[in-house]
Amino acid sequence: MAQRSLQKWLIHKSWAQGVYYCKAVAWLLPPAALAADAPYFNIAPQHWPTGLTGLLAWQFTAELFFIAVVLANRFLPRLSGSEAALNAACAGAMLLATWVGVVHGSLWGDLSIYAAGATFVAAVMCTPSPVRRPMYLVSFGVLGLAAALRGQAGLELLAALVNPFCILVLCMALDKLMLARNAELYAEMQRAEDECARADKVLYNVLPASIADELKREDKVNAVKFDNMGVLFADIAGFTSFSRSLPPDTLVLVLNQIFSAFDGLVEKYALEKIKTIGDAYMVVAHHRLDSLGQLALDMSEAMRRYNAANGTQLAMRIGMHVGPTVAGVLGVKRFLYDVWGDTVNVASRMEASGEPGAVHVSEAVYLQTRQHFDFAAREPIEIKGRGRMATYWLLGPALDVGLKAGRRDTVQTLVT
Repeated sequence: MAQRSLQKWLIHKSWAQGVYYCKAVAWLLPPAALAADAPYFNIAPQHWPTGLTGLLAWQFTAELFFIAVVLANRFLPRLSGSEAALNAACAGAMLLATWVGVVHGSLWGDLSIYAAGATFVAAVMCTPSPVRRPMYLVSFGVLGLAAALRGQAGLELLAALVNPFCILVLCMALDKLMLARNAELYAEMQRAEDECARADKVLYNVLPASIADELKREDKVNAVKFDNMGVLFADIAGFTSFSRSLPPDTLVLVLNQIFSAFDGLVEKYALEKIKTIGDAYMVVAHHRLDSLGQLALDMSEAMRRYNAANGTQLAMRIGMHVGPTVAGVLGVKRFLYDVWGDTVNVASRMEASGEPGAVHVSEAVYLQTRQHFDFAAREPIEIKGRGRMATYWLLGPALDVGLKAGRRDTVQTLVT
């Protein structure tokens, strides 16, 4: 799997590098060719040196090749991930390099452009495919055959092949080096991406996704006002007295098991856990108040399952309110995303004035979710800082009239 990923990455990288190189050469080749051919413009074609026609043909073909690669990349973007397309471009570049090596060798004995083309194949189009080495050998054979056809033999032929041989040995070494360097680069990139992913996992676990993104993008978080945020507080009734009989490590284990179950429910309903304070648990909903109500019911059920599995008699006291809030991050060290406002205070009072095993909600929650849930009205109670308030018990998802009556009787028994 890792090898396939490396090869795929190398194909994309090599194709991108090749296209960039081709674009540069496509611009540079015409003026360079004109400068090289200028001395022959005033000479009749019949007096041109042998091989000049081949050089002109090579210049024209090379320009077409480089333009074709650039256009193919633009209009056929899927080629950037195709090893076949990369190998075809690699073969074309090697063919052009060999051709100019033959032409320049016959004209001036100059192999500089041949060397540039061969090293381009080795250094730029560097995939782990075994296609290139046979290309080098075939290229060397073609240059040797061309020298032999020019009448060179013996020591003269050997001398003519020394430079091509050295160029191709250098290309093979460069090929191997570039592949190794790219493999190291890929491994380092993977390690960096893994580290970044681990850091992001921690960040997104601590902060809501939108807040984490803003913090990464701007290195700060601006407070945001919400006109209608649902706030839920849950507390384990009687946990203080229960915890006195437990050693600290067992106490932490119990809370971790209970809150981990709650975390799973929060994720299920795509809500935002804000914090835990001792045995208290706080969750908010920006636009999904019905999901917050269902979460409250599921938390009570999760506690009942925990009791059945562990022989305990713990119960959740849950309170909910909805209204305007402000949310954000304070400070720059060990920052914590939090929510503020009177809505938070009222939600906390709903929890504190509730009963174990019941979900106590404000009238605002009732009015916004009564189409989703059944409620039982409670006698108005005194809420600190708000006076007497009408509140409700959230019974469960909306059911028919007959089941509602039985559900109310159950809650009345529970809270009395």
